[in-house]
This record gives sequence, structure tokens and C-alpha cells, in this order.
Amino acid sequence: MAEDSVPVPVVEAEVAAAPEDRKLSMKQRIITHMNTDHVLSLKDYLIFYKGINPTRNVVMKDITEDHITIGFEIIHNKGIDVGEAVIDFNPPMNNLGEARDVLVGMAMQASEGLGYATVKPLDEFTPPTWKTAPIIVLILTGIYFVYWNPTAINNPESLLRAYKINDIEFIPVIIKTIFWVVILYHFIELGMIYIWTGMYRVPTLKRIGWCLCGFLEGFPALNRFRALMVEKDKASEKTKETVEKKE
Repeated sequence: MAEDSVPVPVVEAEVAAAPEDRKLSMKQRIITHMNTDHVLSLKDYLIFYKGINPTRNVVMKDITEDHITIGFEIIHNKGIDVGEAVIDFNPPMNNLGEARDVLVGMAMQASEGLGYATVKPLDEFTPPTWKTAPIIVLILTGIYFVYWNPTAINNPESLLRAYKINDIEFIPVIIKTIFWVVILYHFIELGMIYIWTGMYRVPTLKRIGWCLCGFLEGFPALNRFRALMVEKDKASEKTKETVEKKE
């Protein structure tokens, strides 16, 4: 199953012809599954379809052929508002056996409408390899000498002994210029990976890790994350095609 899907249990038999207790059992399985594994999609539903941005305790309380009911809490400076929102299916389902495809379609529409590239977070982090170690060492060394220990490059006598160069006063300018140009590029790359990790809903700690790699490594980190984005996009597209075929 594609990882961007919302896998609600599917019942092969026609629910309308099933006993009432079977229908209630199926309803409970759907509700339990959504509240356990897909709270983020429930939150997307509230924001996109109802304009409600919940703070906590987002739970599906009911599902019928016509609508879903979602409970939520909003914390503000005057206290906590507890509420429920009803989101209608358009068109209504014929039976609860259609819930999976309907909820998947709604989740994808909501996440895309909110500017995200995925329904479920891209919960992966690929650390640097030894191949990018020289880049990281150069960045950290440059930061140390230019920012924390500038004496090493600003002291003419030190430079004269180290480099045996007569026109030594120009050396600090060259070093600092190169350093700040490199830092500028790495900040741009940091900004790119920050945007990407937001679009793909990377969890906070892993997002921080990706951003640090983006700053220290630059393109190698961007290339690693881009590869994960391609895989996620393929899974999302496959799920979308499956849902559209059944509509």
C-alpha cells in the first residue's frame, strides 16, 4: 500500500445489506484507525474544509454515509474552547465500504490545498557520509578562524611565517571574502531544505537535523533529501491514480 494512503478497513460485502451490528463494528474500526494513525489528516480536514485550526485533542467521533464528525480543542488566552465540526461528504457514500477511498481523496485534497506535498510526514533522516566530511570540516574551520579566532588570519607576522608571502595584508581579505561567499550559498541551501522539509511535513527533530546538514554540507544534503521527495511523490501519485480510477 502506498505510504500516503489513509488505510481504512475495507469490507467486501455490501454494508447496506449487512446486519446493524456489523455496520457498527465497521464504523468503530474506521474511527479507531483514524484516531490512532491519521490524526494529522483529521486536523487537515478541519483546517481546509472548516477553517478551524485546532490546538489539541483532534478525534474522529462519528462517521456515516453522509458526513464525519470531528472533535477538537482550541487553547487561547481566555481558556480552552471545546468543539465539534461536521464535514459532509460530497457526494454521500453508498455505504461505509467506500470510506477508505473517500477519506484518502479528502486527505489528499486538504493537504494539497494547505500547501503540503504529502498527506503523511516524510519521517526519514539520512545522515552525512564520509564523502562530505571535507566540506563540513572546511565550513567549521572557516567559522572558527573567521568568527571565533580571527587573530590567526589577521596577524601579519603569523601569516608571513605560515605562508612566506610578502603581500600578506591582502590575504585576510581574500580568506574572509571566500568564507562569506561560501556561507551565503550555504544559507541559501539551508533555506531551500527548510522549505522542502516544511512541505513534506518532516517531524521537528529530523527537520532540525536536515537543516543542519543543509547548512554544513550544502548540495549533498539537498540531493539526499530530493531523492526522498521523489520516492514520496511517486507513492502519492500512485495513491491518487488508484483513488481516481475508483471514482
